[in-house]
Amino acid sequence: MKAKTFLAIALLLSSMSMWADTRITGTVREKSTRDIMDYVNVALYQQGNTVPEDGAVTDEEGFFVLTTKKKGTFTLEVSMLGYETLTKTITLKGEEMVDVGVLYIAESRQALEELEVVAQGSQMRFELDKKVFTVDQAIANAGGSVSDALENIPSVDVDQEGNIALRNSESVEIWINGKPAGLTEENRAQVLQQMPAGSIKEIEIITNPSAKYSSEGTAGIINLVTTADRQSGYYGSINARLNYALAKPWNTPPGGSLGFNLNFSKSIVDGYFNAGWNYHSSNGMTTNDRYSFGATDTTRLIKDGTSSHRGGGMFLRAGIDLHVTDRSIIGISGFGMVSVPNEKTGGFFSTKSSSPTHYDLYDVLHYDGPQSSVNEEVLLRSYDRNEYGSGSHPGGNVMVDWRFTINKKHYLKTSAQFSEFHWNQDQFYEQAENGLSNTQEQLNENKDRSVQIKVDYEWKPTQSSRFEAGWQSDVAWRSTLAEAWSGTNRDIYLNAYYNDFTNNEQTHAFYVTYGNRFWERFSIQLGIRGEYFKRHIESEYYGGTDKTVATQDTSYFQVFPTVYLNYTFDEGHELQANYTRRINRPRGHQINPRQDFSDSTNISYGNPALLPSYSSSVELNYLKHWERHTLSAGLFYKFSDQVTQNVKFMDGALMRNTFVNLGTRHEAGIELVAKNKFFGEFLNLTTSVNFYYNRMDRAVFTPTLNGVTFADVVVPEQNIFAFSARMNIGFMFTKTFTGQINANYRSPRVVAQGKSSYSYSIDVSLRKTFLDRTLALAVNVRDILNSRSRSNTTSSDAFWQFSENQWHSRELSVSLTWNFGNMNTKRNDKNQPNNAASESSITSNWSDEGADE
Repeated sequence: MKAKTFLAIALLLSSMSMWADTRITGTVREKSTRDIMDYVNVALYQQGNTVPEDGAVTDEEGFFVLTTKKKGTFTLEVSMLGYETLTKTITLKGEEMVDVGVLYIAESRQALEELEVVAQGSQMRFELDKKVFTVDQAIANAGGSVSDALENIPSVDVDQEGNIALRNSESVEIWINGKPAGLTEENRAQVLQQMPAGSIKEIEIITNPSAKYSSEGTAGIINLVTTADRQSGYYGSINARLNYALAKPWNTPPGGSLGFNLNFSKSIVDGYFNAGWNYHSSNGMTTNDRYSFGATDTTRLIKDGTSSHRGGGMFLRAGIDLHVTDRSIIGISGFGMVSVPNEKTGGFFSTKSSSPTHYDLYDVLHYDGPQSSVNEEVLLRSYDRNEYGSGSHPGGNVMVDWRFTINKKHYLKTSAQFSEFHWNQDQFYEQAENGLSNTQEQLNENKDRSVQIKVDYEWKPTQSSRFEAGWQSDVAWRSTLAEAWSGTNRDIYLNAYYNDFTNNEQTHAFYVTYGNRFWERFSIQLGIRGEYFKRHIESEYYGGTDKTVATQDTSYFQVFPTVYLNYTFDEGHELQANYTRRINRPRGHQINPRQDFSDSTNISYGNPALLPSYSSSVELNYLKHWERHTLSAGLFYKFSDQVTQNVKFMDGALMRNTFVNLGTRHEAGIELVAKNKFFGEFLNLTTSVNFYYNRMDRAVFTPTLNGVTFADVVVPEQNIFAFSARMNIGFMFTKTFTGQINANYRSPRVVAQGKSSYSYSIDVSLRKTFLDRTLALAVNVRDILNSRSRSNTTSSDAFWQFSENQWHSRELSVSLTWNFGNMNTKRNDKNQPNNAASESSITSNWSDEGADE
């Protein structure tokens, strides 16, 4: 009964008309490809007049609306730069609505031959539910990885290990073309560091996703939209890059990459193939200073070390679409990191690392505060520890999808995908003290497999209304095996290190959304998503001399509503408001009870009893467009409960780390983004500033490990006002010579039990094209101030600690790209799943082609 009532209300709202005028509606498409055409000018002239009665610009669906109070014979004029002007005669008799159907415009061959447009492409645009950043316009990304590209996106942070955070939260989902694609917190850093930036067209930042998409990730979604343009013939590129460290730590060998991209389209077939080989090389430094406060004494541990990381491998991506009929498209696509047998690493996509570290332990006789010059200290121990090893990260994803246009108002899309990723590490530890040494080997094998099946249905009762419904099922199998031995030849098996952990889960979800546009100014979209989640955890370990198996089962059903409102004012003003509820489910090392002994003074382990964290977010955004300037101002507030945090506590002189649910967190702020063009096309400036308030409420927890209960740990309330700023400056010196400066700053932030320090960096890039722009040379200096490091200070009643890490130094890279084939690219076919109009957009871009044939 409720469903019938809802549908009746939806139909009633969609049929409402608040206009006294006659409304003329229609859609514009490209004649040869039948692509949807946005930003096309449409004017209405009464016969005999030269002044238009009304004018409009088509939206992202190619849709336009004109109004007039008059009757009689009129001429519709459709025009766009580079296309033949189309005219159509219509007669109006005072009807309430007239639909002129689809209008097709053709390219002007003469105009294309005579016209040469030289300008800097826009790097950012705004849409109802997201901000979209163009990757291929950024010189700094030439030859780099997707991780490099993300470092220059407003509101996104990439740390030294490749972990991604959005608005100061790592609870973020990373998608490819609107789908998770098997990327998890455990593998996405490796995948994004290997994935070439050249395979990405755009990056979409979706801070409040609609009910159509997974509710996971309280910070939102970062969607990577890959390149795949539909055009007749073929085109592609070959890219080579060489990079070299320019600052300490020295002795870093050069790294580089090779890439090949090919897109082709003929008749009913579209396809693409990308292959890239990447070798990264970096040296880093780390320091740690920790005071431990015992009942009767205070000790100080100082740790200084260096690190080196070498690794590389092959990344492949391919896909093909078959236009079976005018209404049906079948596609298959996938990507993977190639792996071949290797005695040590288990795969060609491999890494090697080495981290020699020196330790000094002091007895503090007189303590006058952290790092005080008045402290009296006596050296107790001095020793060296070296960690070295290798790893491999093979894996991939394959997807099959079918898109079907039932008729002009009904659309269906189904997809199925399978992902499998491995992460194998073989680490060795050598510790030397007083002329004696011992050796230990630790082996970790991780495997993630997942299957997703999805069905989406869309119904457009009118040109301005939309009803969507769908189902999605995800099943995942994850396992981790940890073993260790002592001695150079695996002489002794260490039972305490053994852990065989499995995490099997399934999520089944349905969603319903309804959207409508009223008075051509006000848009609304309501949605609700229901998700059933089930998890089975099993951990096998040694309890004494015998193996013990511990299991845990979890299941629950949750509902996640979403609301979007949008109002467009005159003269380019736009106001948006939205609300969403989301969830962050703990996974991977957060729930794996395996103890990580890689640092003998700082041991971490997961917590299988972790609960999911829920958040409710509200955003209010204002957009203003001028001819050469755009301003976006956003206010946001997010409340989260059962927040998962990494917390430290002391076990004698040993520090332990685990994950716990720590009450509530409040986040509020303002985000300002401005785009400006100065001096013609010479200077293109994009600036973003975030001011936010972050408060974490006081919490108390009692840590336990293997049946041992430790003293309560109090995490005091913390709050901070912080900000971050990014600026991208693009220069066009000549038609073929451009430059770019990327600068960012982040103030101190709150972390559990402490604060992180400020950070800043600057990148500088130059690009020159040759041979009619088919050959491009780019030079980039990354981190020109050698300042990309991270430090934080944490404390409790039992300890005070300062740590600082730098994984990379200032780096010079030189990239050369050759473009070949048919380069006269036509407009993107928005039927394709791998383009800027990805399925993550609230505004559907599915085609009506053939709907009324």
